[in-house]
Amino acid sequence: SSRFASAPSAHCRHHRRLQHFALCKMALFQAIRAARIVPVARTQAAAACRLLSTPAAAPASSPLTQRKSALAGLEPLGKRNAGVSVLGCAIAMVAVGGCAQGIGQLFAALVVGMARNPSMKEDLFTYTLIGMGFLEFLAIVVILIAGLLLYSE
Repeated sequence: SSRFASAPSAHCRHHRRLQHFALCKMALFQAIRAARIVPVARTQAAAACRLLSTPAAAPASSPLTQRKSALAGLEPLGKRNAGVSVLGCAIAMVAVGGCAQGIGQLFAALVVGMARNPSMKEDLFTYTLIGMGFLEFLAIVVILIAGLLLYSE
C-alpha cells in the first residue's frame, strides 16, 4: 500500500496535464481578448485627451450642423438628377395612353351596342358618358402626378 501512495498514478498525471492545458488555453484566450481591446481603448483615450487638451482645435458646431444632426433621419436621400425626373414623368405618362385606349374601347362598345339594340340608344350613351368621365378623371390625375414627378426635386 505504501508503494501506491508515494508514486502518482498515470491517471493522476494525465488529469494534471489536462488541467494545466486548460489553464494555458484560458490564459491564451484572455491574452487574445485583451490584445483586441487594447488598441481600441488606446485610440479612444488618445482622442479624448486630444479633445480635452486643445479645446480651440475642437470643431465648432454651427447652428446649421446642429440642425442637420437633429433632422438626420428626416431629410431626403439626395437631389435627383434631371434625367431621372424626365424618365419618371415619361413612365407615368404611359398611363395616359391607357386612358386613351379605354376611351376608344368605350366608344367602340357604344357603336356595337347601338347596332345590336337601337332602342337602348339613350341609355347606352348615358353609360358611355359616365365611363368617359371616369377615364378622363384618371387621365387628369395621371397628368398631375407626371407633372409633380417632373418638377419636384
